[in-house]
Amino acid sequence: MEETYLVEIRLARTRWQIKKTIQVIAKIFGVETNQERHPHITLYGPFTLDNPARVEDLLENIGSCASDIGPLSFMLDSWERRDGIHGSVVAFSVRASPDLVRLTSIIGQGLSSFTISLNAWDQQPDKKWFHATIANRLPTIKAEEILHGLDAIYKNNSFTISSRSVAFRLSSLFVSLATKAGILPQHKKISPVLLDDAGLRITVMHNEDILGEYDLLLKRWLSPEEIHDPLTWQKTMALYRQHAGFELKGQTIHDPGEIFLISDLHLGHVNIIRYCSRPFVPSDVAEMDSILIANWNYSVSDENYVYFLGDLRYGREARLASEYCELLNGKITFVSGNHDGTIKSAIPFIYLTYEEQEFLLLHDPTDAPASFSGWIIHGHHHNNDLRAFPFIDPNAKRINVSAEVIGYSPVSLKEICQTLRERVLPSGRPLLLRYPYID
Repeated sequence: MEETYLVEIRLARTRWQIKKTIQVIAKIFGVETNQERHPHITLYGPFTLDNPARVEDLLENIGSCASDIGPLSFMLDSWERRDGIHGSVVAFSVRASPDLVRLTSIIGQGLSSFTISLNAWDQQPDKKWFHATIANRLPTIKAEEILHGLDAIYKNNSFTISSRSVAFRLSSLFVSLATKAGILPQHKKISPVLLDDAGLRITVMHNEDILGEYDLLLKRWLSPEEIHDPLTWQKTMALYRQHAGFELKGQTIHDPGEIFLISDLHLGHVNIIRYCSRPFVPSDVAEMDSILIANWNYSVSDENYVYFLGDLRYGREARLASEYCELLNGKITFVSGNHDGTIKSAIPFIYLTYEEQEFLLLHDPTDAPASFSGWIIHGHHHNNDLRAFPFIDPNAKRINVSAEVIGYSPVSLKEICQTLRERVLPSGRPLLLRYPYID
């Protein structure tokens, strides 16, 4: 057997959600044996070494290339088909950040002198296909059937093979499986993936085994024990939050009376970490709670006004809403969400005028009256449908302040209005996220 190697980054925050999505797709289209088990983005390879003794050179070269590079941001965006080394590939498209493109090029240049790549893209780095595989080694006709089926389900919530009954069963199965997996809320259409993530470690595969893993936050190769150690991963995720601005470290000074908004903290909710790809570990929901509360209090003083647009806490493990409220700064107005029945002061909606703009604040934007012509500020959709509910959508005049979309810290109405004036309205394009990933 030929000794092959592969340099990749595995999905981090989105790993659980993407694996579930892959499982659903593979189940429906009968390609379970072809599905990707460890969703990743290939940086280089597969390849062989011109001299088997150069394994240490391989690791040293990769570590040197990555030493000055931090987390590698990217956007998973829809699905597509291409021809691979062993048949057709159906994959999630990836919009790569400049750092991801640069590292891929540097690694390719560094390894090309003593490796033999089996991937044509490695000889054409400017044309490299960044993707995360759903299923590979497929006959072309099967891959095209999968793409056609996914598009049909997205557009029509059905997929026809030979009869209406088959179409109904496939559509129902997709929705049912996706709902059970936590990918979709009840009665929602299947949408192409649009999720941001960041590569936190570079993984080097030797055949089917992990040869080594370089941590881009810790800046070193991990020991074999650390690679699968949950506590080491938690440390990496904490450093990533700080790097990305998702974990604040000091008070931000604002004018007294300034207005802030945020929605859907879901304090105490373990599963929200997986469902919405939050940058925390599911084994420690208390860590998530403490950081979300600290971010709020670093952003908001007791002289500021906060409109919280629903879903403060959720789940049997969560503390009482009143206990969480006592921990939060500011003069808070609660707008009721799906899970706020115990907050007696919560109101269904509120109208607000700011900088001569009319705003309607509520939890679910579908509850807004059709006659309202101003801007709707809402939550409810988290980051699971960014095409329809991005941070700011100038066409629908909607602003999504779900915690995941605005970087896990309250956003001021002053900042929203400035972003509208300077970025969104001049371009006419939606702004997906408040934080600096690809949009």
